[in-house]
Amino acid sequence: MVSGRPHPVTVRVPGTVDAVFVRDNQVVRKGQPLFRLDTRDYKSRLAADEAALSQASEMVKADGFAIQESIAEESRILSDLRRASKLKKGGFSTRQRMVHLTLAKAAIEFHIEGLKSRAKADRSNADRRQAQVAQDQLNLSYTTVVSPVSGRVTAKSMVKGLYVGPGTPLGYIVPFHVWVIANLKESDLTYVRSGDPVSIRVDAYPDERFRGTVESIQQTTGAVMSLFPPENATGNFTKVVQRVPVRIELDPSSDPNHFLRLGLSVIPTIHVNPSSPSLFRQASDSDKRLPSDR
Repeated sequence: MVSGRPHPVTVRVPGTVDAVFVRDNQVVRKGQPLFRLDTRDYKSRLAADEAALSQASEMVKADGFAIQESIAEESRILSDLRRASKLKKGGFSTRQRMVHLTLAKAAIEFHIEGLKSRAKADRSNADRRQAQVAQDQLNLSYTTVVSPVSGRVTAKSMVKGLYVGPGTPLGYIVPFHVWVIANLKESDLTYVRSGDPVSIRVDAYPDERFRGTVESIQQTTGAVMSLFPPENATGNFTKVVQRVPVRIELDPSSDPNHFLRLGLSVIPTIHVNPSSPSLFRQASDSDKRLPSDR
């Protein structure tokens, strides 16, 4: 069977589809716009948060000016206090003047500490507003949904006026990179190895032959990975030949126009070399060098 990995088309923010730019089964490139959500709500929210950020930034600037002004006032009071102290020693200043300047010094220091605390809170608020604006800009960019990969639009369900939420599948982009999964009987795996050439016949194109190579062999049988794996320890055992998925990488030159679609039935023929060691014997020496999990 021809296999691949379709990429779902979803949105990261809720909204109403405002415009659709692609058609069913259209070929698209990575990053190409697929559709756009209504941006009015997100633009309005961005404008409001930008205004709040501007106001918060102005408050931070005002706090800075107030702190500088208070520091200048503190310097003046300290200068007056030093001058009054010298004059008092000569008897040219009163004790009341010294007490007044000392209280003024304590008051301005307390005021500066309050301004610094307020400035810290305003800076925190401005940073929070800045983060919100950045998030609003990101959300606005999410209103235009682009193709995650190059491929073909499949099962498109987005239409203008449809309200969608995050995670809602609105179609798939099927990439052109596909491969073949051959479910071989376990008795046919003896001489199959990675790199073996494969000739592939596809039911949809009976007169064409595609080429590929064995890329890897799954570590489990298909039954083990099923929703309800078989349990043979019940005393009612009937031997059934198991099948192991083998991934076959297609030669790109054999399908340059990407005619192979996911799910097509194929008949692969793997050209093995019976005279070479079996897969078990070939891997036994390398397995000895691997650390044991026991």
